[in-house]
Amino acid sequence: MGTQTQHLELWDTSRFLGVFRDIKPDPLYWTQWFPYELRSNDEWIDFEKMPVQGRKLAPFVMPLARGESVYEDTGTGFRFKPAYIKLEDQIDPLMPLRRRVGIDANMSQMPVQLTPMQRLTLIRAAIAESHVRAINRRWNWMAATALRDGKVTISGENYPTTLVDFKRAANHTITLGAGSRFGESGVSIVDFIQLVIDRMANADFGGVPVRVTMGGGVWAIMRKDEEFKTHMDINIKGGNIVYERGLVTGDPVFKVGEMTIGGGSGQSIELWVDNSTFIDPSTGASARYIGNHQMLFTSTAEAVSGTRAFGRIIDKKAGYEALPIFPKNWETTGDVEVEYITHKSAPLFVPINPNATLLANVIAP
Repeated sequence: MGTQTQHLELWDTSRFLGVFRDIKPDPLYWTQWFPYELRSNDEWIDFEKMPVQGRKLAPFVMPLARGESVYEDTGTGFRFKPAYIKLEDQIDPLMPLRRRVGIDANMSQMPVQLTPMQRLTLIRAAIAESHVRAINRRWNWMAATALRDGKVTISGENYPTTLVDFKRAANHTITLGAGSRFGESGVSIVDFIQLVIDRMANADFGGVPVRVTMGGGVWAIMRKDEEFKTHMDINIKGGNIVYERGLVTGDPVFKVGEMTIGGGSGQSIELWVDNSTFIDPSTGASARYIGNHQMLFTSTAEAVSGTRAFGRIIDKKAGYEALPIFPKNWETTGDVEVEYITHKSAPLFVPINPNATLLANVIAP
């Protein structure tokens, strides 16, 4: 049971969790590369990487000389600190007494007269839904930014600007200049993709790309590329590209094609377009997860080893535990009681192996 007051019953945590599990979440495209979860009750999140094994040749020595060492057990340590999110909305005493848009029935619906307590319950659910959706979008932004840039800058009105750098190799960000961009004379898109495959496959803790996610501007050029059309012809050796040449769905994220990797590997690279946007709270303006001019190459989720890390919730009611989201319903005391709904999260989306990703700026921004 929730805490009883003279006027109403607050939602306890168990009931709150039950409500937002029934809410259909926004599509979280970029979080699919983060299949692992870590909950840390410490201030910092630490992990180490060991050197790649099996690349050193055994050295030659004279028969009576001492042997040479090839064993390596030194590692590189990494330390990150989770960010912190706290959303809070107020339910003033008059809100349950007034008709609410989206809560009360409208003229197109069967009129149902809500009691103040029924309206209060629906108001709580609407606030909880908006909080959870906003946190999920922030998670999606953190995942997209970590994969795209190999680092994340965390900042806010009440949060000091902090750069979290996952140490991706510098050559895993490519910017094509004038004369070498997609759609320009003599530029081979297929050759460029082969360069990316080689670079990612040979990188320390890298991996062969299995998906390319691009902005709509890049796809508009690729779908008209004559070399791509040639590779679609199955009567020509090497015809290994399939893609949509006609109309495509208006969804913000959609698949447009597939490229088969030769050499008997049986692997392929899926081609996706992401035109989805979010509202930046610092500016109030709409922004894209990936630029209209960008392509993000990603290997498998296992190769990226993406981890959803959650730090300790600074709240006694949460037991100071590490939880993905902690919901809280509370109110002030006194002559006029004011109710609040709060959701807290301490997330950090960590691509353990950022070299399994590569960002390419292939047309003019």
